[in-house]
Amino acid sequence: MNFVTHIDEKKYTLFNEKHPNGHALQSIEWGNFKSMGEWTKELVGLEDDNGDLQASAMLLRRKLPGLSRYILYAPRGYVLDYNDVSLIREFSKNVKQYAKKTKAIFVKIDPCIIYKERTIDGDIREDGIDNSMLINSIKDMGYAHKGTTLDFEGIQPRFVFKLDVDKDKDTLFKSFHHKTRYNIRLAEKKGIEIYEGNINDLKEFERIMRITGARDGFITRPLKYFQDMYESMEKQGKMKVFMAKYNVNKALDKSIKDLDKEQNSKKPNEDRINKLQREIPEMKKLAEENPEGIIVSGAIILLNGEKSWYLYGASDNLYRNLMPNYLLQWHMIAYSMDCGCTLYDFRGISGNLDPNHHLYGLYRFKKGFNGDFVEYIGEFDLVVSKFYYHLWEFWVPKIKKLVTRLKKK
Repeated sequence: MNFVTHIDEKKYTLFNEKHPNGHALQSIEWGNFKSMGEWTKELVGLEDDNGDLQASAMLLRRKLPGLSRYILYAPRGYVLDYNDVSLIREFSKNVKQYAKKTKAIFVKIDPCIIYKERTIDGDIREDGIDNSMLINSIKDMGYAHKGTTLDFEGIQPRFVFKLDVDKDKDTLFKSFHHKTRYNIRLAEKKGIEIYEGNINDLKEFERIMRITGARDGFITRPLKYFQDMYESMEKQGKMKVFMAKYNVNKALDKSIKDLDKEQNSKKPNEDRINKLQREIPEMKKLAEENPEGIIVSGAIILLNGEKSWYLYGASDNLYRNLMPNYLLQWHMIAYSMDCGCTLYDFRGISGNLDPNHHLYGLYRFKKGFNGDFVEYIGEFDLVVSKFYYHLWEFWVPKIKKLVTRLKKK
């Protein structure tokens, strides 16, 4: 086999889209997007004697501050058959040589390969997939395994929720938990509408993303990050943004009709009549103030081949009782199916399923769509320079902590 460093982009894209382990984060478009910041992208691969790709990687390169050294990162790992250990070994050997030649100190990968197969409740299946031996094999190739953490300690989530969408929409919808189906219908009845956004909608998306970050305790990306992503990926069909809007006028019309129907029924419900009579004046005022509706949540999905990924989600603190996120997810799932996708990836959840854990609600929400609870094998660093890697792993974190302490004094 031949290791190649200049791959035709059409050839690369076709391989990445068709391969079972292809990923949106391994796409050229994602590499172009990340190259608008502090990274640069490089395409490498392994070809057979006929010139057909057997393995590929979109490597992101970043310079280490103050050093003429670099790190390389293949987001979501190499695109190859992980059942073929000899292929992983051959590709890794060539990647390591390439990294050394180009002054990289290590190459990070985080493959979407199952560690131990689990039930939807997170229990390990006794007769399920177990890739413990694969982890050991990869470590024997010179990779440092970063462990099996439970939360979001890594660059990418180690636990995700996936949904098989290779079926008709009615069958899929009926497979959801009854409470999830109820919330989807409730959102529709309460006037929530979903529409495909454009680059102008990202300003509102970023605003509610900041609200989400403040509520859930995570750092959010600036507006330019989402705008760059849109510019790099949307026209190629690799990224879409969807927004959920509260159509107050629509909700008002329904409430007026419901009140009329209740008042004219043979057995009017006085409690419901009183509730509607209290709500309608408030809704009229709200409709006058917001004739175009109110944006309440938004989401970004990535697409690659027959797979789609829910990448970012944001929701306002207001009107969460209208369940917009349930309808938003169902709309994105349906859109992915219309694009020919057979897999919808909800992405990150925590591996800690204690109901008191602060991320348990995220798991409960995604579980309602009746998908698969998936645990991946984790992050690996292919160590190229032991000296600089030790510096990176041991001393850099200590220096950062020291600087933080000094700033607080």
